[in-house]
Order: sequence, then C-alpha cells, then structure tokens
Amino acid sequence: MRVIIILIFLASFLNGFSQGIKGSWYGSADILLGGSHNNYLVELDLKQEGNDVKGVISYYFKQSFQSFYVKGTYNAGKREITIKNIPITYFRASASNGVECIMDLKAIVTASRVSTNIKGVFTTQGKYKYTCPDIAFDFVYGEQLNTDSLIDKFSPITKMWKPTEEDVVVNPQEDRTPDSVDLKVKEPTFEQLEAKKIQVEFNKRAEVVTKELLVDSDSLRLTFYDNGIVDGDSISVFYNKEPISTHQSLTERGIIYYVVLDPSKPYNEISMFAENLGTIAPNTALMVITDGINRYEVFLSSSLSQNSTVRIRRRR
Repeated sequence: MRVIIILIFLASFLNGFSQGIKGSWYGSADILLGGSHNNYLVELDLKQEGNDVKGVISYYFKQSFQSFYVKGTYNAGKREITIKNIPITYFRASASNGVECIMDLKAIVTASRVSTNIKGVFTTQGKYKYTCPDIAFDFVYGEQLNTDSLIDKFSPITKMWKPTEEDVVVNPQEDRTPDSVDLKVKEPTFEQLEAKKIQVEFNKRAEVVTKELLVDSDSLRLTFYDNGIVDGDSISVFYNKEPISTHQSLTERGIIYYVVLDPSKPYNEISMFAENLGTIAPNTALMVITDGINRYEVFLSSSLSQNSTVRIRRRR
C-alpha cells in the first residue's frame, strides 16, 4: 500500500509539473573534464508561455557574478528544456570577464519525494566543442520568482564579490566630501562632459514613475536587459537624478549596478534615460532588482520625451 501511495504521489506530481516550470532553480554546475575541480553556482529563473520559455540565468564563477536574459523551449510531454546561446565563462580564463564559451542548455525535469530538479548539461556549439568541455548541472526547485534563491542558499558566496572595472558601485554616503578637504580644480574628463550633457537632457524630459517598491535591504543589485528583440537600444542610468552610467547598449547580457540606499531621503529613484530608440521604438528594458531576500522584475519604457523611473523605499 505504501509503495502504491508513493507511486500515485510521484505520478500526480510529475503530471502537475508537466503543466509548467515557472520558478527559481538553483545549484551547481561542474566541468566534465578529468582533473578539473572548477564549478559554477547557478540560478535559473524561468517563466513559461505554452512551449516557450524565457527568463534569467545568473552564475558565480571566479569571484564574479554574470547574468543573462535567455529564451528557449519546454516540451511538457517529455519534460525537456532547451535553451540555446548561453555565454559561459571559459573555465581556464585568467579573468572572470575573459573568454566565453557559447553553450546550449539541455535538461530534463525530475521529481522525487525529496525534491524536484532540473538535470542536464551545458554543451558547446560548433568548432569550440573540443576546447570547451561540457558542464553538467543539477538544479533544485526553489521559490516562485520572489526570492533571490542563489544568494539565500549560498550566502557565503556573496562575501567573495569584489568590484571589477565593469562593475558600478554607487554609495551616496561616500560621495560627500568633508569640509576639511582642500579641493583642486581639475579639467573635466570626456566622460564627465558627456554625463553633463545627458543630465541637461534628462532634466528636460517628463518623469514617469513606473513602479514603487518596498525592499528589505539598504543595498540593491540592479541588472538591466533588453526587453525582447535586441535592436540597438542605448541608455543612461540615473540614481536619485544623478547619472551613474551612460552610453550603455542593452543586450541579453545583464548590465549590473550595486547601489546603497540613501537613508536621508524618503525614497530613492532609479531612472532610465533613452539615448536612442533603437530600430524598434520605444526604448524598453527589463530591470531585475534583488535585495538579498526578494527579487523584483520591472519593465521600463522610455522615449525621447520621457524617462522611466522606479521609486524604492526601505521597509521599516
């Protein structure tokens, strides 16, 4: 009788899961190469519309965080997931932002009494298949897209992060110059002049508050992706109406910022300024915000006449 009950449970569970794979999946991925002990800590956040799958894959490797917007397919009958063209840092690269292997994810959803998993392999495409070995993975099912499950599950990993040249860290408390410092007049750099021009244009445009969020942390990770077809959209990002980054092209690769909230303000603002409209107007982006506990997705749309803004409040 007990065996029959277990079989009925598994059958009903698998049948239920064949209806969808929405949620967060996280775990490790290991190089399938003798003598190699390199592994990646990965989170895969998925949404499903029929047989189409889209979402965000994020991973830690060599003390660095990478994040990409991905699309693929899901065969509910066979419980098979396929996602193509994922850039994975080459395991022998000397730097975290070095050589990448373009790989395809092929996996099957499995279930047991203990957990539900996605098990499969990242396989390398074309002529690089002998250079970049396959990467096997086993991801466990997590929350329904409302927590940053990788950081929750592997919290010690977050302590390994250090800023690189590509990362932008914004801390309004550190930008305040003490009165005792003797300031010397310096010629503005090209980047500063560009930021000033964009600041003027930013102030001319109307502000549209797209969303207001309550967060549980005093620091956030922001990641911007192109929303839909990559069509040449270029943006500037503003934090509390000050530019923190300009001339950023939106692609499937995440543009990552780390910001510290200013407690002296009733709310903090993240704004997207459209530098162009790409080939398909308007300029649109997916912004993913994580505070270490919660994960939020916000779709931004800006034009040459208005900026898109998200207001952030710290939960008391």
